[in-house]
Amino acid sequence: MTTTMKSLEPFFAPQGVAIIGASARPGKLGYGVIQNLIRNGYQGAIYPINPKAKEILGLRAYADVTHTPDPVDLAVMIIPARAVPEALQACGRRGIRAVAILSGGFAEAGEEGVALQQEIIAIARSFDMRLVGPNGVGVLNPHSGLNTTFIEQIPEPGNIAFLSQSGALGGALIDLAKGQHIGISYFASLGNAADLTETDFIQALGHDPHTRVITAYIESVHDGPRFMEAARQVAPHTPIIALKAGGTQAGARAVSSHTASLGGSEEAYAAALKQSGVIRARSIQELFDTAIALAYRLPPRGPRVAVLTNAGGPAAVAADALARSGLQMPEPDEATLAALRQALGDAPQLLNPFDMLGAASSPEYEAAAKVLLQSDAYDALLAILVPNTANDPVGVADALARAAAAAEKPIYACFMGDVSIRDGRRRLHQHRIPVYDFPENAAWAMANALRWHWVHESPPVAVTPPDLAAYEALRPAIRTFLEEEQPILAEAELYPLLETIGVPVAPWQAAYTKSEAVAFANQHSGPFALKILSPDLMHKSDFGGVALNVSAEDVGKLYWEVQARVRRRAPKVGLQGILVQQMAPPGAEVIVGVRRDPTFGPMVMFGGGGVYVEALRDVSFRIAPFSDEEAQRMISETVAGRMIMFGARGQRPGDVQALASLIQRVAALALAIPELEEFELNPVIVHAPGQGVTVVDARAILRPATDRA
Repeated sequence: MTTTMKSLEPFFAPQGVAIIGASARPGKLGYGVIQNLIRNGYQGAIYPINPKAKEILGLRAYADVTHTPDPVDLAVMIIPARAVPEALQACGRRGIRAVAILSGGFAEAGEEGVALQQEIIAIARSFDMRLVGPNGVGVLNPHSGLNTTFIEQIPEPGNIAFLSQSGALGGALIDLAKGQHIGISYFASLGNAADLTETDFIQALGHDPHTRVITAYIESVHDGPRFMEAARQVAPHTPIIALKAGGTQAGARAVSSHTASLGGSEEAYAAALKQSGVIRARSIQELFDTAIALAYRLPPRGPRVAVLTNAGGPAAVAADALARSGLQMPEPDEATLAALRQALGDAPQLLNPFDMLGAASSPEYEAAAKVLLQSDAYDALLAILVPNTANDPVGVADALARAAAAAEKPIYACFMGDVSIRDGRRRLHQHRIPVYDFPENAAWAMANALRWHWVHESPPVAVTPPDLAAYEALRPAIRTFLEEEQPILAEAELYPLLETIGVPVAPWQAAYTKSEAVAFANQHSGPFALKILSPDLMHKSDFGGVALNVSAEDVGKLYWEVQARVRRRAPKVGLQGILVQQMAPPGAEVIVGVRRDPTFGPMVMFGGGGVYVEALRDVSFRIAPFSDEEAQRMISETVAGRMIMFGARGQRPGDVQALASLIQRVAALALAIPELEEFELNPVIVHAPGQGVTVVDARAILRPATDRA
C-alpha cells in the first residue's frame, strides 16, 4: 500500500488536535505539548483531555475525547500504556483517524508490551486509523506552527524533512537545526513504528512541495523489500539521506561460512541503501551537512572543485579532504587563469587552491568566485574564509551570494571559527549557500551531493525477478535434506544440484573407497584435488583435509594419507572418504556467495577467493534480485574483479560475462530456495575471455523458511 501526503495530512496539517493526557502542571509532558502548540502559533483548535481539569493554559479541558467539538482530526496520547487501548477505542468512535502515541511501555518493554502493541494495532485497523509511535515524541510542522512533541524548540520553516526512530536523538537534532538555522519542512518521531514506518513517510514526502530533501535516522527497517522499492522511486527526484545506526556485527550470531562471516547486518544495509539510491551519512553532522547542500543548491555535475581561500592551511586540509572523498582539484586552464589575473592582479597565488592571502576583501571574493563559477574547468566552488581584522564575514557572505546569483554551478562555503563568523554564517543560510565549520565537512557534503546527482541522472530501476522455473527441480532434494536433518551441505551434496541448474563444476567423484578414487583418476586427465568428505568440517584445509595437484599415480596413496592427517588434527570428526576432482585450468580465484538477511532477503557476495578471503575482505554485496549491470558493478568494486576486468602485470583479463552470469545464477538460486540460509562457491576459477568459469568448491547451510517467521 502506498502512503500519500494526503493520507498523512491529519498528522502534519490537522484542523484540530486533542491532547489525551493533558496536564495543568508545568513540567509535565502533557503540559509541554499544549504549551508548544500555543507558543509556536498553531492556528487550529486545541482540546486538552483531562477529566480532573476544567481549563489548561487558558483552554477549556474535556473529560473525554468523545465530548470535544469539531474540528478534531488528530489525537496525541501521553497516558500510561495500559490506558491507550481504551482511549484509542474512544478516538475511533469519535471519528479521529490519526493518532500520535507518545507513551512508552509497548514492544520495547517485553512480552506484555508486545501483546499491548498488537492490541492497539488491531484496534487501529478496525477503525481504519493510522498511528505514529508508540514510544515516540510526536510530529511537528514549522510551516504551520504545529508542534505535538515535547521538544521545546521548533526550527525555522525549510525544505528538509527529518524522520527519526529515536525520540531523544530527534529532539537533539531538532534543537541543533534550530541553532544552526537549518530549516525543516516536517519532523516525525517514529518510535516503535507499530503502524506508520519510515517507508510510509518516504513515500508521502517524496511528492510534498515543501520537501526538497528527506533525512532519516534509522536503527532498523521494518520491511526491507518495500523500503527498497519506495526509496528507489523517490530518491531520483527527492534526495534521501540516511544515518544508519547499529550496523556493526557486535553481538551477532555465530556464522560458519565465509559469506556469513563477511556479510553481516552492516553490509546488508549498505547494499540495500546503495541499490535504492539512498545517500548514506556516517555521522549526524554529515547528515545535516549533506541535507543543506542538496536543499540549498543544485548538486555539482562532476567531481572538479575550485577552492578559493584567504588561508593556506585550511586550503591544504580541504585538498586532502576533497581527494579522500573522491573529488578532484584540477589546475586552471589558460582562459580561467587570465580572467583571474585581470580580476585580482598577480599578487594572489593563482593555482588551485586559489589563495588570495589573509587580507582578501569582499570584492576580491566576489570577483574570483564569478570567474571560477563561469570557468569550464570546474563543476563547483568551495570558498574558505578564516576571519581576521582585515575582512568582513557578512560582506564576504553577500559577495559570494552575488557571485552565485547568475551561476549554474553550486557554491559551498567554509567559514572557520565561531564568534567572529556567526553573523556571516547566518547570512549565508539566508542566501541559501551551504556553509560548513571545517573543510572536511564541506568535502563530504559536496561528494554526497555529487553522488545524488548520479542517482538523479541514472536512477536505480526496479528489477524484474528472474524466471525461477528451472530451480524447481531442486526442491525435492532440499526437502529431503531438511527431513533428514542434514542442514550442512558440502560438495558431494551440492555438486549434483549445481549441475542441474547449469553451474559449471569441474569433473568430480565422491570416492567412499580407494578403488573408486583410483578409477576416477584413471578415467580423467590430471592433476587432481583430493578433499576430505566429512559432514563435520566446513573448512577442510584448516585440518589438512585438502591435497592439490595430485597425479593419477598418487591418488591411491594420498587417499588414506589425507584422512590420516585430518584424524590426527580432529580425532572426533566423522570421515566418509575422499572427493576427487579434476583440477581446473589456472585462472583468477574468486568467491560468490549468499547470506539470507532477515530484513532484506538474499544478500549476494562477490570478491577475491581462496583461503584468505576473510583476511583480505576484498568483497562487494548486493540484495537480490539485481540487474546484469549491477552484477558487473559488483565485480568492478573489488581489486580481484578489476584485475579480471582489465588484467594485471603478466596476466590477461578474465571472462567477465561468464562471471557476471554466475553471480546472477547464484542470486536466482537464493530467490528460488528460501531455505538456503548460507551458500558459497569458493573458489571459482575465472578463465580467459570466452572460456568461462569453473566451480571447484561449494558449501551451504539450510534452514526451514518457517523458522524465520
